[in-house]
Amino acid sequence: MGSDRLGTVFHESFSLSRQSITQIIKTVNQYSKFSNLSQSEREKIFQGQTSLGTRYIKAMPRYAIGTGMIDTRYMLRPLGKFAFNSDQLLDHIGTIWLMHYHLSAPHGPGPTFWNDLVVNRFFTNSIFSGDEISEQIGNFIWKTENKILSERSVRSTATIFLGSYTKPEGLGKLRILEITGSGRYQVRNAIPAPIWAVGYALLDYWQSHYPGRITIGLDTLHDSEFMKLFMLGKADLEAVLLALQEAKYIEFYRSVQPYQIVLLRQDSEPLLKRLYGAN
Repeated sequence: MGSDRLGTVFHESFSLSRQSITQIIKTVNQYSKFSNLSQSEREKIFQGQTSLGTRYIKAMPRYAIGTGMIDTRYMLRPLGKFAFNSDQLLDHIGTIWLMHYHLSAPHGPGPTFWNDLVVNRFFTNSIFSGDEISEQIGNFIWKTENKILSERSVRSTATIFLGSYTKPEGLGKLRILEITGSGRYQVRNAIPAPIWAVGYALLDYWQSHYPGRITIGLDTLHDSEFMKLFMLGKADLEAVLLALQEAKYIEFYRSVQPYQIVLLRQDSEPLLKRLYGAN
């Protein structure tokens, strides 16, 4: 997404709050011409229609963008539309996994450091400190943007990242991360993502990373960041592929190695219908 990605200090020192993002989605849904408004006009509407404070009104729409709920024009994306209709509290485990996916995907819309932390830190039983996360963020921004963030900004950003995964009002329900008795952080066996959530994300990932390709090898996916984003094992991925084959989204050829996956269709919204049980 390039310039559409969130910046490093987008968060205004607040961790992700699903309840707050819900208020943003509801407000955006009420105003069909939200995309035509200036930023100050949008913020005035949020002030009048939500219970969010001044800095929350700046941060939470950005989280709504980063989690794939709205786009940069402040229009609902497919996930936002389905969540508004079927999961307004954003409490469905599939919703929360897809929020994590959009924030973490290498092609955006989340901040680039988020992807770097997830793919390099989120493997079972990994243990690290807040200081290590701060250092990684600072080094990543220096290497990728040739910028030195202030110590305050780096520490604040590390705190909001860790808080987003440990607080129940954020992404804590996934149970990816827990605080140990020594005050460090340990990656646990997360609650598995629903098959249809992973399938929906896989189509998005395919369109971004293999554009124009109808066929990819299974090994290509095994070696991709996609596996790390959902903390998938090979058997987990195979279960998703078999479900997608049954739904006639792919053909999964396993008779002769290297195994191949053939994409049959790209309209992913029916997978959200399956995720939320809609007819």
